[in-house]
Amino acid sequence: MRFKTKLYAGFGIVLAMLLLLSGLGSVLLGDMNGTMKRIVNDNFVGVKLVTSIRGEVNTIGRELNALLLNLDTAGIQSHKQPILESRSRIERYWEQLLSLSTAPGDTEALARLSAYYVEYSRGVDRLIQLAEDGNRSGALTAYYDSVQPTSTALFETIRTFSAVYEDDMEKAIASYESVYRSTLYMLTGFVVLLVAISASVAGWVLRSVGGSLGEVANVMKGVTFDDTSRLPRIEVRVDDEIGNIARAYNQMAAALEKHALDVLHYQAKLEDYARHKARLADMSAKLQGVHDVYALGSLFVNEIAPMAGAGYAVLYQVDSEDGVASGMNKLAAYADDGEDVGSGEAKPGVGLVAQCARENKRILLDRVPGSHIRVRSGLGSSEPAHLLLLPVSFEGKAIAVLELASFSPFDPSKLDMLEEMNALLGTALDSVSAYAKIRKLLTESQLFSEELQAQSEELQLQQEELRALNEQLEVQYKHADRKNKELELVRQALEETNRRVVQSSRYKTEFLANVSHELRTPLNSLLLLAQLLAENKEGNLTPKQKEYVRTIYGSGADLLNRINDILDLSKIEAGKMELVRETVTPAGLADFAKSRFWALASRKGLEFRIDVRAGEENAVIETDVRKLEQIVGNLLSNAIKFTESGTVTLSIGIEPASPEPPAGGGESPRGGTLRVTVADTGIGVPAEKRDAIFEPFRQADGTTSRKYGGTGLGLSISRELVVLLGGTIALESEEGKGSAFTVAVPLMTGATDEAEAIGTDARYESAAAAETSRSGADAADAAERLSGRKILLVDDDMRNIFALTGVLESFGTNVIFAENGLEALELLERNTDTDLVLMDIMMPKMDGYEAIRTIRASDAPYRQLPIIALTAKAMKHDKEKCIEAGANDYISKPIQFDQLVSLLKVWLHR
Repeated sequence: MRFKTKLYAGFGIVLAMLLLLSGLGSVLLGDMNGTMKRIVNDNFVGVKLVTSIRGEVNTIGRELNALLLNLDTAGIQSHKQPILESRSRIERYWEQLLSLSTAPGDTEALARLSAYYVEYSRGVDRLIQLAEDGNRSGALTAYYDSVQPTSTALFETIRTFSAVYEDDMEKAIASYESVYRSTLYMLTGFVVLLVAISASVAGWVLRSVGGSLGEVANVMKGVTFDDTSRLPRIEVRVDDEIGNIARAYNQMAAALEKHALDVLHYQAKLEDYARHKARLADMSAKLQGVHDVYALGSLFVNEIAPMAGAGYAVLYQVDSEDGVASGMNKLAAYADDGEDVGSGEAKPGVGLVAQCARENKRILLDRVPGSHIRVRSGLGSSEPAHLLLLPVSFEGKAIAVLELASFSPFDPSKLDMLEEMNALLGTALDSVSAYAKIRKLLTESQLFSEELQAQSEELQLQQEELRALNEQLEVQYKHADRKNKELELVRQALEETNRRVVQSSRYKTEFLANVSHELRTPLNSLLLLAQLLAENKEGNLTPKQKEYVRTIYGSGADLLNRINDILDLSKIEAGKMELVRETVTPAGLADFAKSRFWALASRKGLEFRIDVRAGEENAVIETDVRKLEQIVGNLLSNAIKFTESGTVTLSIGIEPASPEPPAGGGESPRGGTLRVTVADTGIGVPAEKRDAIFEPFRQADGTTSRKYGGTGLGLSISRELVVLLGGTIALESEEGKGSAFTVAVPLMTGATDEAEAIGTDARYESAAAAETSRSGADAADAAERLSGRKILLVDDDMRNIFALTGVLESFGTNVIFAENGLEALELLERNTDTDLVLMDIMMPKMDGYEAIRTIRASDAPYRQLPIIALTAKAMKHDKEKCIEAGANDYISKPIQFDQLVSLLKVWLHR
């Protein structure tokens, strides 16, 4: 039987006896606990409650006596309250007493007690009632005839009932003591029996285990640690815990024997390490004092080859120029047989030697081909099968490479030693190389000192010459210093002039912006009202009045064109005009010219011809289309204006890119050249005035009696736009016979800095343009879309409000207006059904920018309303500020009727 089983059996018996003892003790203790609970919960509590009731009855008696002695109203009330409180407590005690478990005899006593208490309570109530009624004699009679006798009987019943509870409690205590003695005797017997059984089990287990442990102890006593390579073993006879101990001992003995062998092995390694360090010290001593790299290399390979067991060895040094390896130079060889073992040099980056130097890592090759190298002796030659290349490093950089060949594999334990040897060689080789350089420098310095001695004599002569030159230079220096001061004064004057020019340009820009606003604002109402009158929806204008209205509208439009010309010229001069990359065809450009100028030429009786080169009608032209159209429009407008009779011809063609560079140098256009010619049979331009007509505000006829009107900006703007597009404009003219303006514009073929689509018109192109060109909706369609919509118009100029209100109400819209941003916000709060806001920018109190930002930043429902900015300023940054402030779109003043309607249709539809 296993030792574990014996222990389980013995302790199982003891545990069973303990469980039996615990169960019996629990039963007996439960009976004792029940008896004690009955004593405490029933008898003791019952006695306590009966005693409390008796105390409360005594209290009622005392209060009744006091009440009979003091029968005034205050006295009755002062004693009645304690009586009622005592009766309340008696009723609470009575309920608790009834909840206790009682014997049948107790029930009969409780009934008598209840009857007496009820009768006693009635007597007390009757006595108190008589006292409150002022009947002193009646109250005394009730006390002596009813309350006092009933009280005596009640006290007697309480004493009897209390005696019953006390008797039951004494009996319960006697029963508890009897159970306690029985339990004590029984538990003592069980403990004695448990001790006896436990002693028997322990003796049985000890006798069965002692023999096996004795044998194990005898074997262990025979162990000696003088020689742990041979230790005795324990014979395992039983398969129990003692057997496991024996097996564990045997395993420990085997481990100790292995440890002893390992110690011997480590001692051998330590001896090898000591020899290794001795060899390093010996090699270090031998390398010291050698000052020639070849002698150093020969000494090293002669020592290291036998030490590594190599049949041959070669040492290469890395040649470097300015820190860059330029080649490998052989310093020494081992086992040289006259055929010069190893190549004399190696190219940088070629072969294993160069690879080892470049990577600064060890290279080990096995099974080297037989034709690679042969090691010779007096008896013959053989082919080594193993090749080892080791870098010789100094400060992390390979400065040499050691190549070894062996018949047998290289011992791994020697590789570390070889690398340490190479480290010694690296330090020594660097020292020797530095020593050689120093000696070379010393020799060169001696030569230089001799040359310097000769040159010093020459320098003395030259110093005399230089002294004379210095005197001359000093005079020149003073003259140059005076010139520098004069130049500094000129520079300061130029800076002041430049500052004034910049300030003047800023003033000019601000002036143009303000003038644009002040001119466009009245023009806005003028053109809108003229357009409304021209439509004559009521039909009450005569043809002559219609002609008047058209004349007013035409004059306003001409004035707007003059303002735009001035602004365009200002933008060009300020360098703020930018290009927009778009596409158009020659046919599209021809259609533009025809739609704009055919009717104008016909009214003057001129023949208007448009020639597009055959086959090029649909060729795609990539350039800034709007600026190209502006150039063509200016040229055609001038041609029609200065031609009284005859023909105006527009010619369009594309010249392919020439592979040859142009005659004037530079690069030819990569995408070809667009050539546009506008020819007329007009008055022509005199030769002396051909340059003047391209200047701003100049015409060929500049007198006060000139026949033709205009500002003289058309050709000036056209020339600047052509230059901006990278092209040229040329004039051929003969006075009295006509003129021909030819524009050559290179076509864009790729994204350039100048052709990025960031121009003002393209970047903020209104949605209305797409709507107008796409739908072409008539007035009936506009009225249907706009009818019933509520629009808030914000403008500080009542003329604009009047004009725009007339336009909008003609389409059935409901217009509300405000004269500044503050009023607009108040109207939006009151008119929550507003559909769209038309917001002027320059207004008092709160301008349009701030009003738009306030609307967008609010939490009100109108924060998402579409807002169209009405700006009279045409500068790029003004339009950018409208969009950045939160406007959905913008429209410039003066407002075009169709553009406004298209904008409203787009944003109200969304």
